[in-house]
Amino acid sequence: MKELSSKERVHRALRREPIDRVPLFYRAKHEAKDKLARIYGIDDASTGMKHNPQLEFRLGNDIVMYQIGINAQFSHRDIAIGETWYNHFGVGYGKSGLQGRTAEEEAEFALTQEYWGPAKVVPENFPSHHPITSMEELKAYTWPDPNDPELLDPIADMVRTYGNDYFTVVDLSSTLIEAAYAHIIGTQNFFLKMFDEPELIHGVLDGLAEYYAAIGRNAIKLGIDMIRVGDDVGAQQSMMISPEQWRELAKPRFKYMFDEFRKENPDILIKFHSCGDYSPILPDQVELGADLSGLLQPAGGLKDQVGIKKKFGGDIALIGGFDVQRLLPRGQVEEVRQGVLDVMKNYAVGGGYIFSPSHYILADVPVQNIFAMLEAQRDFGVYGKYPLD
Repeated sequence: MKELSSKERVHRALRREPIDRVPLFYRAKHEAKDKLARIYGIDDASTGMKHNPQLEFRLGNDIVMYQIGINAQFSHRDIAIGETWYNHFGVGYGKSGLQGRTAEEEAEFALTQEYWGPAKVVPENFPSHHPITSMEELKAYTWPDPNDPELLDPIADMVRTYGNDYFTVVDLSSTLIEAAYAHIIGTQNFFLKMFDEPELIHGVLDGLAEYYAAIGRNAIKLGIDMIRVGDDVGAQQSMMISPEQWRELAKPRFKYMFDEFRKENPDILIKFHSCGDYSPILPDQVELGADLSGLLQPAGGLKDQVGIKKKFGGDIALIGGFDVQRLLPRGQVEEVRQGVLDVMKNYAVGGGYIFSPSHYILADVPVQNIFAMLEAQRDFGVYGKYPLD
């Protein structure tokens, strides 16, 4: 088969049609991305909402994704230890649990961020102030503007710049459950008030559903290929809430959002995301009409990759499945290559699969393992050759 464009390759994969090779999509936190950019002499390796995707394209990415959800700004933002930054939802973020470093300590820490091998874990940003913890605060709360040009203008630029050649995605996650527990209400409050004040939980989720339906419609008008929604509702071996609770709190609101998106464009593609083990709600994703499910972290009920492909592969395309918790940061090069081969055999046979690590590539991943993964994806991801013959 002739070589396809990235855009055509992804579209065909989602329709489970013949393609030349398995599409690639990976994302990296800035510490890992800086390692790779340094090799190629790329100065702008920014991540987050307005990231520069040139490095990803250089390494074979078929997809460009712009983050617009509640977690888009804070997770890649440079927040000094001891400071609090507030996003447009009124959520405050800082470095959780850290007391700060002196300038000398900060300089010493910087020396540990070794480009060519594992680095010490980099302190992450976390929510530290939650704007809605009571019905009174909910009634007084003003939801963000879904017509905000600061959020929408970069989408138009992405479509204009990359949309002819690459598959374009707008990311609305965290959308409902995670947006509420991690950001708007606070984790402890959310899980307590699910039972003590259910009207508060339903009110926040209703507000989120309306906001994301509106901003999603605006993004679709700009000509994107896919909307990405979802929440991290999976822990390592099970879901964080019961499937029944998810079906009560999230599923009808996602149905409303999907209906709104498809009123705007009946052909819009929708990806459903969760970290961890979300296997109990995979059938619900199919029922809702999602086109793509991931990132299939190989934990809990998502370990049986062959079984998942056999059971769901005819109804929904799949993305992810390559272990970033142990194999990518700690494996030898030969083990990384074998892991890619195994994922290809388990998920890619018969099409309907996009190769991706099951989460961000983080700071502690050696650069040689990143290259081993990407090279193996090219070696083992060609249709008509082993293992996809």
